[in-house]
Amino acid sequence: MSKKRSVESPDPGMLHGVRILDLTHFLAGPFATMTLADLGANVIKLENPDRPDEARSVGPYMQQGQSLYFTALNSGKRSLAVRFGSESTSDVIARLVRHVDVVVDNYRPGVMGRLGLDHATLAAINPSIITCSLTGFGETGPRSTSPAYDYTVQALTGVMSMTGEEAGPPGKAGVSYVDHSGGLVAGLAICAALVERARSGRGRHLDVSLHDVQISMLSYLASWHLNSGYVPTRLDRGAHPSLVPAQNFEVLDGWVSVFVGNDGMWRRFAGAFPGAGLDAEEFQTSGGRNTHREQVVALIDQVLGTLSKADCVEMLAAAGVPCAPINNLHEALADPHVAARGLVREFVTAPYGTYRSVTGPLPAVGQQCAVPAPVMGQDTRAVLQEIGFSGDEIAALAQRGVIYEAGESGAIESGGEIDV
Repeated sequence: MSKKRSVESPDPGMLHGVRILDLTHFLAGPFATMTLADLGANVIKLENPDRPDEARSVGPYMQQGQSLYFTALNSGKRSLAVRFGSESTSDVIARLVRHVDVVVDNYRPGVMGRLGLDHATLAAINPSIITCSLTGFGETGPRSTSPAYDYTVQALTGVMSMTGEEAGPPGKAGVSYVDHSGGLVAGLAICAALVERARSGRGRHLDVSLHDVQISMLSYLASWHLNSGYVPTRLDRGAHPSLVPAQNFEVLDGWVSVFVGNDGMWRRFAGAFPGAGLDAEEFQTSGGRNTHREQVVALIDQVLGTLSKADCVEMLAAAGVPCAPINNLHEALADPHVAARGLVREFVTAPYGTYRSVTGPLPAVGQQCAVPAPVMGQDTRAVLQEIGFSGDEIAALAQRGVIYEAGESGAIESGGEIDV
């Protein structure tokens, strides 16, 4: 028996009372709306049951026919399943839009217009509506209609050229950070628009781009290049371009990451290893250590190479120097701090059985309610009733195949490619 699904919790959250219509799929958009759900928003995931979110069928790990990829990105939401393309569908969506505060999508520019869900159309129904389109390249510019994925944005924005070993090929980040950071920025923009609307009474459209976000994250590297002609190169072991030592070091049983951010920290680091030659005069400034990078790193290799990960971390922590073991995924999730902060949640629900997932990014301020990711159409009837549909109207929509309702054991296969 599953736990009762509810968007309520003892602490309803800072966005309690905000209703969000979620038209997102895959990763960036769902991560944005999941974060808003954790903050207390009532997020209604609207899908066409003939072409559902493809994340529902992303392998390789499935549980009771449901994708763990999907569950990781859609907790805290409710599912409304409506088949697009009929006058009845348009009526359902129009009535729904009158009762929501925000509509979020992550389709390519133009798709929402073809579906009759662009901002101008929705604002004619609900002038206070806030719409947010999270796209690859934004709604203007020569790349606006191009497809974009985390991999390709990392490549296009120069990130891959700076990732990897000096003599090796370009690399990518180990997680989809372009999608995740884009989702967070979309959530930030939506919260700002809600504050503005509370002041002005007006809604607005938000044009959020994964590419824009990533270019902004070049920050100081871009400034160095634009103003001083800096040309980055890949450095071995993840080394920082100017701070030394700030990189990975091999120890007896694995690897650690060390970060010495200033000269005072360097003096503490050198003091932890007396007699190792780290107190040489030419190493006492950041510029000196950068000039003598190879010599500094070789000396540190000698002293750290005799230690275990645990001993290295303990010794440098005592000296006030940041150092962390390079954990694998299992070690990262098993870290006691993860448990202390409640960063892994467990859900019990009929379609998936028992499964665990990490929390959203704001566990200390969100409601973190125990609401599992929804089965397709699980909340169709409840949502329609909330916005004023009668039992007879709902029955008629079901008979005509406009809406889809599923029990908790239901599962729907992906219906083909989505235009992202």
